[in-house]
Amino acid sequence: MVEYTQRTDRPAMSEWIEQMAAYFESTEGMPLIAGRVLAFLLICDPPERTAAELSHALSASTGSISTNVRFLVRLGIVSKTTRQGREAALYRVEEHRWPELVSARMHRMVELESLIDSGLRMFSGQGERARRLRAVHEFYQWLSEEIPELWRRWERDSRRRS
Repeated sequence: MVEYTQRTDRPAMSEWIEQMAAYFESTEGMPLIAGRVLAFLLICDPPERTAAELSHALSASTGSISTNVRFLVRLGIVSKTTRQGREAALYRVEEHRWPELVSARMHRMVELESLIDSGLRMFSGQGERARRLRAVHEFYQWLSEEIPELWRRWERDSRRRS
């Protein structure tokens, strides 16, 4: 087995992985170890790693790695592959899926706008309640109008770079 010490032998890399993990935990509700795995897979070379290699590189138990890799695979941001003649599965980040995941999040935000709209109708004319809902509704309404254009720009710009 090749020795994978990328995390422990480079303090700046280790710190970056921790910052990314903390970000994913606070913004996505992702477990810290899942964030560490995701961050590590974004930067490791070679880009595919076994669970044992991830466990070693991140100083985490194989059980924890296994649980969190399955979580990331279900999200669609990490893929699992096998190779003939190799017993252990390999995991890698699916960086091309990132826009898809963000798009799904944007659509969920737009769905919230319709829920807030129904609450606004329910509490219409009820002073402070209606004011708070209206403020949130206006923001989500604006967002739902802006997202399609933002997405069109991304698709146009990403095709240009390809």
